Amino acid sequence: MYAYCLFCETARCAEVAEQIRRRRGWLAIDPRIVQRKWVRGAAQEALKPLLPGYVFVYTADRLEAPRADFRLDGVLRLLGDDREGCALMGDDYRFAMLLRDCGGTIGILKAYREGDRVRLAEGALGGVEGEIIRLDRQKGRAQIQFPFAGAVCKTWVGYDLLN
Repeated sequence: MYAYCLFCETARCAEVAEQIRRRRGWLAIDPRIVQRKWVRGAAQEALKPLLPGYVFVYTADRLEAPRADFRLDGVLRLLGDDREGCALMGDDYRFAMLLRDCGGTIGILKAYREGDRVRLAEGALGGVEGEIIRLDRQKGRAQIQFPFAGAVCKTWVGYDLLN
């Protein structure tokens, strides 16, 4: 399985993913994350973009001309190294596989208390190194950071504490 990542116009990610699925028959994911918000004292879960502007594409075979294959309205550029045919490698590939394995949606993460700190449970992000950098215990959410495409990405996630 090969994974590719497209950087797109943020408002058009879902449209780009749908075009790829329809025209090529490849799996294309506009990744989402479940976030908790509180309305009148009750927790509600809502889907939010995990990485606004990014679409992940999965193919069984390595693409010979990936830049040409992804020349679509709304696509700004293809991430990846030309020497590798623009396919994701290393940690970026593992992250792409995590997204594929969870159907493109990361749910409420499991965490545990370690002394006075809260840490993500082993495998909470499918083997991708994630770290809690801020905790909002009242709202049951945590800001996490994880590496992707040579940068550190941050997002808020819902979490449940394990005993």
